[in-house]
Amino acid sequence: MNLQSKVFFVFVFCTFSLQSQMNTVVTEELVANLHSLSNQKESESIYLQTSKGIYETEEDVWFKGYVLNAHYLVPSLQSKTLFVQLSNDRTQQIVWKEKFEIEKGFVNGHLFLTDTLSSGVYTLKAYSSHSFYNNTTGFFAARKLKIIKKIKQKKEVSFIKKDSTVHFSTFPEGGYLVSGMQSNLAFKAVNKEGEPIAVSGVLYENEVPLFEFKSSHAGMGSFIFTPHIDRKYKLEIFHGNQKITQELSGIKLKGVSLQLVETQKEFLIFRVNQSKSLPQRKVYLRLQIRGEVFSLATANLEKSLKIKIPLKNLPKGIAEVTLFDEEFEPICERLVFVNQEQNLFIKTSLNKEYYKTREKVKLEIKVTDQNKKPVVAHLGLSIFDKLYNNKGDCKNIISHYYLSSNLKGNMYDPSYYFDKKNTNRKEALNLLLLTQGWRRYLWSEASLEELGSLNKQVLFDRVFGTAKLRKKKKNKSEKQPVILVFNPAKVGLKRFIMLDSLGKFNLEPQHLKIGEKSYTYIKLMAAQKERYLFNLQDDAFRTIDRLQKSKEINYPFAKIGIEEKVILPFRMTSDVNKLDEVLIKTKKRKVTRDKYLGKLDSIAKYESTSDFVCKHNYLNCPEHSSSDEESKKPIEGEIYYVLKVWDPSLNVFVEGVPRNGNGFINPPLSPYHYPPLSDAYLLERFKLIRTKGYHGKREFYQTIYGVSTFVVTIQLSS
Repeated sequence: MNLQSKVFFVFVFCTFSLQSQMNTVVTEELVANLHSLSNQKESESIYLQTSKGIYETEEDVWFKGYVLNAHYLVPSLQSKTLFVQLSNDRTQQIVWKEKFEIEKGFVNGHLFLTDTLSSGVYTLKAYSSHSFYNNTTGFFAARKLKIIKKIKQKKEVSFIKKDSTVHFSTFPEGGYLVSGMQSNLAFKAVNKEGEPIAVSGVLYENEVPLFEFKSSHAGMGSFIFTPHIDRKYKLEIFHGNQKITQELSGIKLKGVSLQLVETQKEFLIFRVNQSKSLPQRKVYLRLQIRGEVFSLATANLEKSLKIKIPLKNLPKGIAEVTLFDEEFEPICERLVFVNQEQNLFIKTSLNKEYYKTREKVKLEIKVTDQNKKPVVAHLGLSIFDKLYNNKGDCKNIISHYYLSSNLKGNMYDPSYYFDKKNTNRKEALNLLLLTQGWRRYLWSEASLEELGSLNKQVLFDRVFGTAKLRKKKKNKSEKQPVILVFNPAKVGLKRFIMLDSLGKFNLEPQHLKIGEKSYTYIKLMAAQKERYLFNLQDDAFRTIDRLQKSKEINYPFAKIGIEEKVILPFRMTSDVNKLDEVLIKTKKRKVTRDKYLGKLDSIAKYESTSDFVCKHNYLNCPEHSSSDEESKKPIEGEIYYVLKVWDPSLNVFVEGVPRNGNGFINPPLSPYHYPPLSDAYLLERFKLIRTKGYHGKREFYQTIYGVSTFVVTIQLSS
């Protein structure tokens, strides 16, 4: 889609002339430049949703991955592989990692929590080839999980920490305060942990109190006043019994201000003012959302003018409004959230109010847009006991895509701004954007320029490989062998890959899918005597581990509360007989490799050893040879006899043929074992390499209703 086709004019209400046509220079400077910069940013944004927030060890974690285009928030078709890790927050140790196939922008994932995991907070993280680059600054594709050994009872304690430190910051709307010009000054107060704290205060002008103010949401608030450069201003801030004093400085003698004066249902109205001493000049107002320019106005500014921006064609989200001078230099900037009511409305209905355990539940879902028109939606649903609800996690898909992933830094309870129960959510969101601000907007030109040159891709959907002769043949043209890709568990499913002139080849996503739930094997179809350097560069997770150390995980702060309560565990009904313990014992052989390598192990051992067993069951019998018709190879774990003879000169028994009745069959030996062969040896021996395929899907257990069932009775002995 051509970016410039999205630019439309806006209405300007003023007594000065309005340019009805934008010249090419303006379009190239203010539109194309931003477009090229936005291409340097990651083009995919990932959100992870888990089936619940708290898990016990030896439980299954079901999760869904949403891989969306970062500009348009639609399913991305770029990346084909999702790399997922689970790490312990306390030790930073990676405890699990796998690759998943991305199917049209979505991933259905699963992992099992082993009983070796310690209790604590873990982070599930996801990466794709177009969401994680070498110079990615922040990282948002994460989900916090609480993992515990047993949920006998869960105590939730969430007190505001006693922190005497107050960090108070002010944020003038538009960027700065101008002398003699009415300004909106936003502020924010946090403690040393970055958590919001409620404050009140007084603004003084030349030691005379002007008015009082106080925070209205999450330590944030604002007030309007007219500063003067020849006067001194200070703020007295109160938090509990604590008082701090802060000078208010940085007032400019002259300049331009940008204010959002009204948000209507269909329009945004901005006022642009400039100092009387400044000459009339041309200004440009640009509105962009996630790196896409949607409107651009130009007008002549003398003292004041209003600009009206229509909202009809704007997508939902954070819009950056920037005012440029005639040299296309930004002079004022402001963030505003547009079309907050542009939502999907999901209506659900059950076929009854109460259900028995394992009873079939019928749920009807209807999805409409804000105009009550039916829409096609991709929905996720999870059902769990409230015991497993992590109230400390306030992250959801709406706040992630429309807010958190577009602003730098951790955010306090972003879900608040999208909950209709909070009647002040729009005013609070406006304060958030004034304080979190355009300085921290990831799609601003300044932030995009920080990325420097084009992002270097570090993750790839394909796996790179090489196959080269160790010693090149002299005076002979080298005929490139063929690569066979297969999974031993999937008979008949094979693919062939041709090497290029440099001996290189690529494993594509379809080859990784062949090894789903196990390994993708790659065999070099070359003569056994030819020695090749045969390898894969499957180092995606090593690259992630190396680069992740310099990336900050941006995760919202948990909602602060002051209540303590104990949530009781499940209660058994009176008609259920609960057994204290059922103990099942079984013998399990230690599995060290998959069946295919086990088969290769047997072949390699059979071919590599000179040991044999004669027809009398003697190991390496000196009276027979391995070529005898009835001789055979020894069997792993079997016990064989060895012929020995007395040697009078040495006064010991030695292996040999019995002579003159002096020899005898020695007592049973220990079980016969072939020399151990490593996986690496077997793979090299048979010209093989392998890589983990996609983790694969695992289905939920689903009861089959309407089919007769049977009961198994287990009798336990006393």
